[in-house]
Amino acid sequence: MKLGKTFVQSSLLMMIGGISLLLAIVASAFLLVNNTRQSFDALVNERAVRSAAADLFSLLQDAESGQRGYLLTGDQSFLSPYKDAVGQVASSVKQLQQLTSGRPNYQALVSSIDGQVHVKLEELASTIKMFDENKKDETLEIVRNGFGQKLMNKLRKQLQLIIDLSDKNIQVNIEQQITASNQLKWIMIGAALAIVAVMSISLYIIMQYIKSINAASAEVQKFNAALELRVVERTEDLVRANQEIQRFAYIVTHDLRAPLVNIMGFTTELENALTMMKNYVLADGAPLNDAEILEAREAAAEDVPEALAFIRSSTAKMDSLINAILKISRDGRRELKPEQVDIKAIAQSSINSLKHLIDAADGTAEISIGSVQAITDRLSLEQIFTNLVDNAIKYRAPERPLKITVHAKHVGAFIETMIEDNGRGINESDFERIFELFRRAGPQNQTGDGIGLAHVRSLARNLGGDIFVRSELGKGSAFTLRVPADLSFILRRNTLNQN
Repeated sequence: MKLGKTFVQSSLLMMIGGISLLLAIVASAFLLVNNTRQSFDALVNERAVRSAAADLFSLLQDAESGQRGYLLTGDQSFLSPYKDAVGQVASSVKQLQQLTSGRPNYQALVSSIDGQVHVKLEELASTIKMFDENKKDETLEIVRNGFGQKLMNKLRKQLQLIIDLSDKNIQVNIEQQITASNQLKWIMIGAALAIVAVMSISLYIIMQYIKSINAASAEVQKFNAALELRVVERTEDLVRANQEIQRFAYIVTHDLRAPLVNIMGFTTELENALTMMKNYVLADGAPLNDAEILEAREAAAEDVPEALAFIRSSTAKMDSLINAILKISRDGRRELKPEQVDIKAIAQSSINSLKHLIDAADGTAEISIGSVQAITDRLSLEQIFTNLVDNAIKYRAPERPLKITVHAKHVGAFIETMIEDNGRGINESDFERIFELFRRAGPQNQTGDGIGLAHVRSLARNLGGDIFVRSELGKGSAFTLRVPADLSFILRRNTLNQN
């Protein structure tokens, strides 16, 4: 859920970024195109201004050339270009005024040119009129004094100023167009790079999302596999627990029934003995033969004490069995208290508590443990270690000195502790039997009721672990205790599973 939300947020951000980038590119391109268009329009206008100024000067030159040709030759044909030029001058001036309208840097010059053009046209017209009136000498005198030439030179300079200014503006507009073109080019390049970057980031986000999806899928598969494994383990635990319950029920009923059968049998003997004693005691003076007297005396002296002894022994056996069952039951119901413990310290404490027995057996105990810490129930661990060390002492091989070695190490989320001895060993067929309640293996030359290792396995499983044995007859045994390194985690998980 979080992964999908992150992907949606990233995609939305990339979409917003892409749209913003696209809008920025479009806006920049539009602005540059608009500036280019304005620059182009200005360039066209400047070219028109320049052309209008040049055309006006050309018309004035044509008019002046026609006027002078006519004055010098009197040939009417020279008046034709004069008249054509004069007819176009007014429209040319008007065009120049329109092109420079609203442009102060031109308007003053155009206004001055307009006035001087009128003066020039009047000067040309007046000389032609005087020539037509046969005032040739006066006309030539006007031409010779240079008034018209001065006026023409002034017009030439002013029109040239307009042309020069137009050329300058044209150059500026061309440079602006080149700049705008370069800017547009770099914007397009930047846009292309930005688009590539956005696409790359988008592709990266998509790939990361796909990778995360695959990882999540793998995690789900792993979780499912772990869940299936846990179900299998729980099923195996349930099957094992059911088998243990059945075995426990059989053992309890069998071992408790045996003392009851003995009690019932000896109760019958008591009844028989009491009958004989009753005949003797309640004879009320009736004569008894020697056999009856002997039977009564044997019943009182032997049968009754023997029956009572067997009954007492059977009840003691039943009491021992019941106490053993209660002990295992109490340990199973006891609330575990996880705490930080040092495995080496626990092992050393257990060995120290039995050191007098180890010394009496001329034995040695070696602890080969580094820094191994666990969070577990201290009391349960102490009981397990003490019981295993006690068994190693009890079932030692008499032909060699006892040697006990304790190892411990981390194995994943568990701690494995191995207690080895060089005792008499255990037959492979008895590896599971020795952990059953009231069951023992090998020669029964030691006192015991067969609950020690059953108690140890019960404690180990209460801690979330188990215990196993590896042994060889005549060489020794190695008991491996495997418990979680963090019991509190196991208890929390079990609580969650129960809820």
